[in-house]
Amino acid sequence: MNYNTLGETGIIVSELGFGASGIGGMFGKTTKSEALRTIHQAFNRGINYFDTSPAYGRHNSSFGPLTSEIILGKGLETINRSEIILSSKAGKTASLPPKFNFKYDSIINSVESSLKRLKTDYIDMVFLHDIEYDEGKHLDIAMNEGLKALSQLKKDGKIRFYGVSCYPIELLHKVIENYDMDVILIHNHYTLINDLLLELISKIKNKGIGLINASPFASGLLTQKGPPDWYPIAQTELSVVKQATDFCIKNGISIEKIALQFSLRNSKIPTTLFSCTHEKTLNQNIDWIEAPIDMLMMEKIYSILEPLRNKDFDFGAFNR
Repeated sequence: MNYNTLGETGIIVSELGFGASGIGGMFGKTTKSEALRTIHQAFNRGINYFDTSPAYGRHNSSFGPLTSEIILGKGLETINRSEIILSSKAGKTASLPPKFNFKYDSIINSVESSLKRLKTDYIDMVFLHDIEYDEGKHLDIAMNEGLKALSQLKKDGKIRFYGVSCYPIELLHKVIENYDMDVILIHNHYTLINDLLLELISKIKNKGIGLINASPFASGLLTQKGPPDWYPIAQTELSVVKQATDFCIKNGISIEKIALQFSLRNSKIPTTLFSCTHEKTLNQNIDWIEAPIDMLMMEKIYSILEPLRNKDFDFGAFNR
């Protein structure tokens, strides 16, 4: 496992980070005991960065609401706090459909609640979660009241650094250019089907912002299992992914392996968050990033997926 520094924060993170959305039921059911084993094994295999959110507690989870933070807090309580980097989010709830509130007091209260669930007196990084949703109607409040709340929490020592998490590439450009923040979490923009993150890297570096990449499997799309039911994709687009998946099966290789190796191959990206719910899957993913890359196979799969290149999936209906 390699380790890198996030921007100018001084935070050192493992190149592969543990995204706890899976243990919150976002991609299917799991059990408390399996989730705890997976968290412990992630740390044992060298992962020191764990990311979660109050919003990761879908109805299909088998152990209740606010699942991810509660289980992650339980899983990490036996590990020396100084040995892990922990991030969470604020502004989005786990309800279906999700509700958003980026007002000052709401963000303060959200982080205070997260601290209790995570069983810690500080969180290394907190992100305003999915600021683009509902056609962007929350943006003004998020980028004013929300950021001010996070700034105050930083002054109070309850969080170390803060930023935003969002998807639309044009919004990311605006946020990076016009607002001050320590870190930024960007998902689904450096995968086998999308490399738009590359056009943001110089801006991020110039402002000293720490970059967290997320979703190497394109939120489940680039897997044999396929995407979750909430994924905004047409059947014709799914057929393209099936071609790539079938090609991998025919050639005795996992599309998940190629997808993960692709997302971790760029040295300008300090860390990439992935999510899983089983210890076996966790071990397999770490084994993959330590294995040699079959560049010829990666190029062939990349080519098959060309019809989906940089497609703008409507995760949050951001109003352009």
